Amino acid sequence: MMKRLFSSVVLMAALLFMAAPAVPAEASDYYMGTYSDGTHAYLITQSVSISSRSPYTFQCTVKNAGNYLYYSFYPSNGSPYYRNSEGYHGYVFGGASPVAANIYRFVVNNY
Repeated sequence: MMKRLFSSVVLMAALLFMAAPAVPAEASDYYMGTYSDGTHAYLITQSVSISSRSPYTFQCTVKNAGNYLYYSFYPSNGSPYYRNSEGYHGYVFGGASPVAANIYRFVVNNY
């Protein structure tokens, strides 16, 4: 009796695993906004590397018009601050870079 029950359970589990569709592990690029020169910014999700969540400290890569920009986000005087590979920097929510603010929000809400 126990052998039949065990065999039935194993068979059901095997059928469930075989019937389940494979979920691709793909990274996506998410639109983060438009820079002042009109180019669109896309966050490369697989590039997000979080060092700390309290406060959020992370690095990531953004693609725009075939170029790549590298961003670092870290706290400064209690507020989130950013710096990118083109030399731009400032407080995330200071109004100077809506793209940086969108990146920060996306990472905080999704990671």
